[in-house]
Amino acid sequence: MSLSKFLVRYGRTTLHFGPGTADSLRSWLSSFKRVYVVTSRNAAKVSGALGDVLELLNHGGIKYEIFDGVLANPTASIVDRVAENAWRFGAEAMVAIGGGSVIDTAKIASVIVECGGKASEYLKRYRDVCGALKIAAVNLTHGTGSEVNRYAVATIEETKEKLSIASEYIYPSIGVDDPRYTTTLPKNQTIYTALDAFYHALEASTGRFTTPFAWTLGETAIKLIVKWLPIAVRMPGNLEARYWLLYASAIAGMAVDNSRTHLIHAVEHVLSGLEPRLAHGAGLGAIGPSAIELLYSIVPERLHGLLKYLDPDLEPTQEHSAKAATTVKKFQEEVGFTETLLDYGFTPDMASRVSEMALTSTRYLLDLAPIDVGKDLIEKIYLRSLGRT
Repeated sequence: MSLSKFLVRYGRTTLHFGPGTADSLRSWLSSFKRVYVVTSRNAAKVSGALGDVLELLNHGGIKYEIFDGVLANPTASIVDRVAENAWRFGAEAMVAIGGGSVIDTAKIASVIVECGGKASEYLKRYRDVCGALKIAAVNLTHGTGSEVNRYAVATIEETKEKLSIASEYIYPSIGVDDPRYTTTLPKNQTIYTALDAFYHALEASTGRFTTPFAWTLGETAIKLIVKWLPIAVRMPGNLEARYWLLYASAIAGMAVDNSRTHLIHAVEHVLSGLEPRLAHGAGLGAIGPSAIELLYSIVPERLHGLLKYLDPDLEPTQEHSAKAATTVKKFQEEVGFTETLLDYGFTPDMASRVSEMALTSTRYLLDLAPIDVGKDLIEKIYLRSLGRT
């Protein structure tokens, strides 16, 4: 089929979607004389996105510097470093080329350049966001939806707290979703990032303050992920699969922007804060089925509307809670995700610490769940995710 290019105007972002849309940056970049480029070590180069962006910068005679040291689960200290470098360079705007970690780093750094302070002060809500540099987000994964929303996440190393900021100022001015850049994703990242979008859609559709808008986006996103993720895993270069996974990720990001995540993300943020080797999507996949069994017993009709694409025999009743969890776990295993928290060094004796951290550092997400969440419930989900009851 023909994979069309189109525009989506959402929040403060104009998203350019489809093959070849990086050229849309040309006009936006022409407004600036000095631009700071933020990437990870390899993905921007391997995907071809960095070369495309640098060609536009060079052609426009725009001065730039590059920071290529962003890691998965970015830390506050890396964000501070990016902000200081950009400020010293006199950057008027930032271009983030990467997945959620890169885009989130650029978002928080852009606030610091404009408003001063340190990343931890914004993550801990000690400072208010007063503004931000303009950001272009060239997205390289079909996971976070950070190219179209107002959230950013980073970890404070000293306390191992993975926290988020939210502000109208950090919507990217322009987003680029070109599926060609995602065909070079390694298999594990293909799976992790798609699972991230899956759980964005699921939680945005089931939270305490969800909306019909979020339901519609969430159901469409999950339907697309269920269809196209197995194809992308088997055929990494299949552009149609990448196109629809990227679209699913974007609309799941919009759903989250409206209705937030809750229980699963709250617990995962604690886990990947404690162990940075745990990719965000892997953490979600590890704990998701256990949490879904609980959530299905609370909002079975809502979850049935999403998970029926995995198993048409599911019924919207509490009695099908265990079957819903098994259905999601089976889907994850079929696409190649078999990791557990045990693989990352998590043990049963950490259950109390995980629950205590969730009830403090990510309480703001737990309060959005469709059920009151306490220590026992978090420990139960954690232990079941280890294969323990």
